[in-house]
Amino acid sequence: MKILIVDDSNTMRRVLKMGVMKVIGEYSPEIYEAENGKEGLEQLYKHPDIDYVFLDVNMPVMKGDEMLRIMRQDPKIKHIKVIMQTTEGVREKVAELTRMGISGYLLKPFTQDVIVQLMNKLLEKESANA
Repeated sequence: MKILIVDDSNTMRRVLKMGVMKVIGEYSPEIYEAENGKEGLEQLYKHPDIDYVFLDVNMPVMKGDEMLRIMRQDPKIKHIKVIMQTTEGVREKVAELTRMGISGYLLKPFTQDVIVQLMNKLLEKESANA
């Protein structure tokens, strides 16, 4: 399994990485990191077989929702599952991101346990659809 974590905060990338490893560490996942949406897209074009992107909404250079918009318009990478991270618990924002095709979202601040719960739910859903 391949995961891309896109967040301008090194601390948040570390927390996400540790949470993801708790769930799928036994599968020796490849985890890539980027500090903004522009770097995130570069990683996706290098590794279009990434399974999940954890994507922060508010970042410098290119925001997460802009990266998501570009992803959903590109046939090569539009299939990739995206979990958004945001401090914006506003219902309208979450609804907008859902319409853009996200697989889930995390409200900041979150703990590793929340990441574990979300990943388990997504993997359960994936295996049920397989």
